[in-house]
Amino acid sequence: MKEKIKSFKYGIIILIIAIFVSIPLLGKNLDVYFDDGIQHIGRAYATYNSIKNGENTAVLSSLGNGYGYSWNLFYGPLSVIVILVCKLITISFVNSYKLALFLGLILSRIYNV
Repeated sequence: MKEKIKSFKYGIIILIIAIFVSIPLLGKNLDVYFDDGIQHIGRAYATYNSIKNGENTAVLSSLGNGYGYSWNLFYGPLSVIVILVCKLITISFVNSYKLALFLGLILSRIYNV
């Protein structure tokens, strides 16, 4: 029983640290267009358009100057699914990407408990 209480205390401490580390995600001046941020946002936007137009999501027809790009064949769909679910809550894709990053950070701690 003491082990579970000790693990719970450490879990709460790490959860508080994770929330504190995620504070910059709330700012409007956070640049998400670095590293892979722009690719995730673009892929989510193209997948959203394909679903909205009733097209196959394996080849994203809105990419590649209208010729399409098979981005979803190379990467797993979980990251896009999380961003699109967050899109139901927020208005912009940038905010849904930030929310997906926050959920990934929080859920990674819950998974490791």
